[in-house]
Amino acid sequence: MLASRSLSDECDKRKIERRLSVTASLLCMLRNPEVESFFAGLSVHSDVAEELAAALQRLGEYEVVRGSSGDYSALYAVTSQLAFCGASGMRDTYWRLRPSDVATALASGAEASGPSSEWVKIVCFRSDWPDPDLAYWALRAYDYARTGA
Repeated sequence: MLASRSLSDECDKRKIERRLSVTASLLCMLRNPEVESFFAGLSVHSDVAEELAAALQRLGEYEVVRGSSGDYSALYAVTSQLAFCGASGMRDTYWRLRPSDVATALASGAEASGPSSEWVKIVCFRSDWPDPDLAYWALRAYDYARTGA
């Protein structure tokens, strides 16, 4: 019994080490490294993380990266070596958008905020506001990261 528990623990340790290795290599190749420093010291509430995860669900290839400060670290998603969205705080989501989409987002209540001028902040859980269409913004941000156009 003790041996199987040790083997299981060793397998879990290897999975974690492999995941950290993949994450570390992903960050080394990140084409917008300012994202890492933007989200580094931030945390995220699980409700916001779940909203972001639901918005990303229908997308293709991407990796979700958490900051280094533990289980509640802010997170961001990466595809094609570009971070394209993230979440932090009690209600904030961030999206890297092409200029025409930035204008649309700002006109619909988003704020210019984030690692660079390509990013906007869309707030979730506002009282007396309709829920933002995060799935739409996820698709727009993902497409911009994948195509660059």
